[in-house]
Amino acid sequence: RITEWLPFDAPLDELESKRKAHPQSDNMLHTGMLKAFMDGSLGSHTAALLEPYADDPKNSGLPQYDQAKLNEMTKARVLAGFQVGFHAIGDKGVQMALDAFAASTGHVGTGASPVKAERSSAAPTSNSAPNLRLRIEHAQVTTPMEIARFKELKVIASMQPNHLLTDMNWALARLGPQRAEHSYAWAEFVKEGVTLAFGTDYPVEPVAPFRGLYAAITRRSENGKSDYYPEEKLTIDQAIAAYTTGSAFAEFAEKDKGLIAPGMLADFVVLDQDITAVAPPKILQTKVLRTVVGGKTVYEAK
Repeated sequence: RITEWLPFDAPLDELESKRKAHPQSDNMLHTGMLKAFMDGSLGSHTAALLEPYADDPKNSGLPQYDQAKLNEMTKARVLAGFQVGFHAIGDKGVQMALDAFAASTGHVGTGASPVKAERSSAAPTSNSAPNLRLRIEHAQVTTPMEIARFKELKVIASMQPNHLLTDMNWALARLGPQRAEHSYAWAEFVKEGVTLAFGTDYPVEPVAPFRGLYAAITRRSENGKSDYYPEEKLTIDQAIAAYTTGSAFAEFAEKDKGLIAPGMLADFVVLDQDITAVAPPKILQTKVLRTVVGGKTVYEAK
């Protein structure tokens, strides 16, 4: 099933035309959110930071928008009924995204968090404003104040635990200890009551979720030799919820998928082991035996 993301910068009439071509009623291919990039990446020193890089003191990254213009564009697209998601990795990029959402919506958002109640899907609360479930993609470097604003503005934190296993080799050098302490801050988001939606960020990272699950519950390198602020790790139930009910909620699909229950789409996989019971390193070795989409087997291991 594919949810098509459209370019935020495209003209509104073009976006509306594409939305009509792939309506929400098609659960195999439909238009989802509009995506824009607030900044780059930590690895390339282009993620936008509020203060300079610890290992590059003359550089604070590359913000991609003028804030006033971003606010104007976001408001126009929100008023047109589009869900908006902003790639933001640095804390400056996150601030830009939150400021645009705040200026454009007056607390448009998600409602309750499905991750806080482990392995359950939470229905959105009623809201006088349109329920657009605005999102920030990645949100790797945040401040406690920004996490509180996610909650206040009811913005979804769409994150990919995979990235930590790649980035932990140099993230501390890029950020310094004070900022690193609040990076990849999954537990802080959950504690604050923010909706977490996990994914893989394929093809940047492997498409299978098992590496991300391992990262989420251990925050430990794959060779087991180094940890990265383990106080931010999640339980296995919280991590699974973020990948399933959280992600379904983030794309308005919580009535169709994210759980195995009567009336749902019957999309699921059969694994070769119980990932809730094995030691965390063994999760990395998990194999898919069978994939079912809409109740039909579409893959079976030989």
